[in-house]
Amino acid sequence: MLIDRRNLARHWPWLVFLILVTIAATVWHSLSSRNASNWPGGGSPSGLTFGIVGGLLILFEFALWGRKKVRSWRIGRVQDWMIAHIWLGLLTIPLLLLHTGFRWGGSLSTVLLILFLSVIASGIWGLILQQVLPTRMLHQIPAETIHSQIDRVVRFMIADARRLVSTICGPISADFLDETEKRAILHGLPVSHLTVGAVQTVGRVQGKILITQVPHAAIPGSEPLSVLYLNSIEPYLLSGNKSQSPLILPNKSALIFQELKKKLSPETHDAISLLENLCDQRRQLDRQRQLHHWLHLWLIIHVPLSAGLVVLMLFHIWIALKYR
Repeated sequence: MLIDRRNLARHWPWLVFLILVTIAATVWHSLSSRNASNWPGGGSPSGLTFGIVGGLLILFEFALWGRKKVRSWRIGRVQDWMIAHIWLGLLTIPLLLLHTGFRWGGSLSTVLLILFLSVIASGIWGLILQQVLPTRMLHQIPAETIHSQIDRVVRFMIADARRLVSTICGPISADFLDETEKRAILHGLPVSHLTVGAVQTVGRVQGKILITQVPHAAIPGSEPLSVLYLNSIEPYLLSGNKSQSPLILPNKSALIFQELKKKLSPETHDAISLLENLCDQRRQLDRQRQLHHWLHLWLIIHVPLSAGLVVLMLFHIWIALKYR
């Protein structure tokens, strides 16, 4: 849930509500403790009220998981649930701390409080990540694509690169070519056109474009390009960071392609620049996968802890009612 200028107005009422309820709860609890040596605990009228309200809020917080998973639920928009989830989750902090009377209590209460604070901490950490990482991905990864389609996009990139190198250096492999291109390249016939995806920058704006190359006959002396492609470029496009290729490092990659241009005729430079661009896209896709991992890793911690909190809270309620 991104909190920015566009939707800040929707969060202000919740912030005001959180502050007012916290102040009112603190004042009531303070007045209840005027003639007591310690702060009232969970069995006092105010403490019991805060415990009940806090418990209901926790159940509502966990219900967001069901609202997201069961699309047939038509109880408000998911975005509205997310906003309520954030602020009502924060509201449970003062309410349940007041419920405890700022004491750890017995073993069960202590474990429950630690679990509750862990859930809150993981939720806040996830909220921070959602504010930072999407913006970073937008600015750092112009080649960003749908995460589940990264492997498919990589296959297309390899196909583009093989077509490109085959038109410059002669046949390399026909595995990624369509039937027309196979017949043309493998029999030394010209290919009518070649379209390669590339990312370009204009001012501060970056975007993915399609560049159409008009292939020509194989260029004499272009063997270093095919050697570099087979030994370094394709393994890197195929495996990314796992390949341990020097192309992983942007500066090292730039030097490698500069040196390659010095060895080959100017006719090959456009093709080499396109290959360099494809390597840069692969670098961005690896970065996207890494950031996507961090963006969702916190849920692996937050959701199980939340489920454990609900179970332990219900057990705590049962124990409290049984031995009251």
